[in-house]
Amino acid sequence: MDTASLRLRVNLLGCAALAGYTVLTVLSWVQAPALWRAENAGNMLAFFAELALRFPVLGYYHSFTSSEAVIVSTWAPLGLVTLACVLLVLLLARPATPADAAVQQLIFNWSLTFAGVCLLAFPVFTQDMWLSAVWGRMIATGVNPYYQMFTPEMLAGLPLDHFPMVMSYGPLWGLLSTIVMLVAGNSVLAAGILFKAVLAAAWAGSLVLIDQITQARPVRERCVALAMFGWAPSSVSQSLAEGHNDIVLVAFALLWLLLLLRAHSAAPVALVASVLCKYVTAPLLLIDAIAAWRRQRAGWTQFLTRQVAPVLLGLGTLAVFYRSPAFFEGIRVVSEWHFLRPSDALLAIEQATGLYTLALRIAVVAFFVLLAAYWSAVSLWAPTVTSLQKAVIAIMAAVLFAAVSHVWPWYAIWALAPAALLPDWWLSRFVFGVSLSMPFTLAAWWSEPFPHHMEFAALVVYATACVWTVATAARARPS
Repeated sequence: MDTASLRLRVNLLGCAALAGYTVLTVLSWVQAPALWRAENAGNMLAFFAELALRFPVLGYYHSFTSSEAVIVSTWAPLGLVTLACVLLVLLLARPATPADAAVQQLIFNWSLTFAGVCLLAFPVFTQDMWLSAVWGRMIATGVNPYYQMFTPEMLAGLPLDHFPMVMSYGPLWGLLSTIVMLVAGNSVLAAGILFKAVLAAAWAGSLVLIDQITQARPVRERCVALAMFGWAPSSVSQSLAEGHNDIVLVAFALLWLLLLLRAHSAAPVALVASVLCKYVTAPLLLIDAIAAWRRQRAGWTQFLTRQVAPVLLGLGTLAVFYRSPAFFEGIRVVSEWHFLRPSDALLAIEQATGLYTLALRIAVVAFFVLLAAYWSAVSLWAPTVTSLQKAVIAIMAAVLFAAVSHVWPWYAIWALAPAALLPDWWLSRFVFGVSLSMPFTLAAWWSEPFPHHMEFAALVVYATACVWTVATAARARPS
């Protein structure tokens, strides 16, 4: 196969993926009200009722008679997009693939095209983007959302039907949400456009940062990296169509890694900004310290000076909202939810066979924690670019699969973005395997075909990841 043939295949797969993303975007405007109708979501239905007066075609959401009908209509185009992504990664994973700079640019351009299409979608399965809107509205009016729950009056005009809760996101995202709502005013349309613009900037920036960080890698690996991040629905659709802010913490984390590898003193500022969005990247502060001490040979004075700006950023942002330990009440509330972890997959086996899996569940958690500890120790002993990147991937995998109490599909991007930097490594392939099936699990929240279906959804996710990791092992070996 020559490069011309490879470009043709990339374009064909790109057309297939674009068709899938386009269908998902068009359908989203009738799927959203149809799905939330089953929940008696008054604010969502009122929003679409008013919108349908201007655009009568939106009234066709009544043609979806059940949640299952919406799910089936989503799975077909989602499956097409996922298949295109899988085939592209498999095509590029072969060491003999004649990838060049033109192929790399082609994959990059297709990624941006998918992003542009997904930006036009209305969030279907979740209302998290509108949660940010109401919390931003509260801050803009002088109400601290970390200590006070929103009221029905605060939801005026927003397509949000959610139980009242205090803010669970980080304070930096709170400030960004405030700016959006101050600019948008009372316009829900403007708020949606501005939130999508913020997410689009973070997503496109992350794509560029992955391209920059992998500059020293072979072109083929850089192509796989862009395909893993830029084509996968867990990245594109969950960030831009569904509107989840996790991409913002990922963008800051990737910026930190690029600056860290270039020995730039602003690296910890970018990392603290990531932590202030959603906290989960806080363990990477250990890798930042290791790189400063061992790779940059910083003395105590230089190291402490390096921490001044990030400490000021962190304390200054927290000071805007922090009044007491109740500041973390939102995190405590969401931490009570438990689902879609690797240990839940083992629970499915226990429920199906009657075997006692507690020891295995503990072992799985310990495995990811020890793996993160091992690669952190390796990076301390030999702080090479590769060892630092593997430590980052292992730590984020440990956070995702062992530390947090639940794994929403959009959380996959926490580990997927760093995993794309070393696409041939077994852990990166496992993370990518998890990301492939995660978007499909959203259906489990809207349909309950049998008891313990969430545990079996987890089993499918992690079994798929294991199969993918083993099946792609041969292709990952150098020729």
